[in-house]
Amino acid sequence: MSVFKKAAVATAVIVLAGAAGLLQSVASPAKPAREHAMQRTELYFGAVEAGQWEQFLEQEVTPRFPDGLSWYDVNGQWRGPSGKPEKLPSRIMLLIHADNPRNRQALADIGEVFRQRFGMAVLQVSSVVSASDPDWTDGRVEGNQQLAP
Repeated sequence: MSVFKKAAVATAVIVLAGAAGLLQSVASPAKPAREHAMQRTELYFGAVEAGQWEQFLEQEVTPRFPDGLSWYDVNGQWRGPSGKPEKLPSRIMLLIHADNPRNRQALADIGEVFRQRFGMAVLQVSSVVSASDPDWTDGRVEGNQQLAP
């Protein structure tokens, strides 16, 4: 094999090895997020006007769960006093949180305040989940009422 061909083969090997290394570093994250045993709680609310909902979130929910939540508008139905299905515009709030006495009380308080303010009960459904978020560093989780057990 000529010197030129050997140099071309060596260059190709080096380029391919470098590309493979680059692809491997892009495909695998440096450090996977640690999983935490958490609660996934859904709260089912009857829909109230948007301004009332925003005020309720700001005053009652966000102070109790400042690290985040999701909510969305849904359509539902339930068996009303007539015994027949009744349509009900609703909202579902989704919270991921540690299972601790403070969070359990916060969820109960949110439901009670909503019932008192708007005259509608709040359905709560909770289950144990395994959750991870790269932002949940030990420093952020430790002492955090929403995230720490």
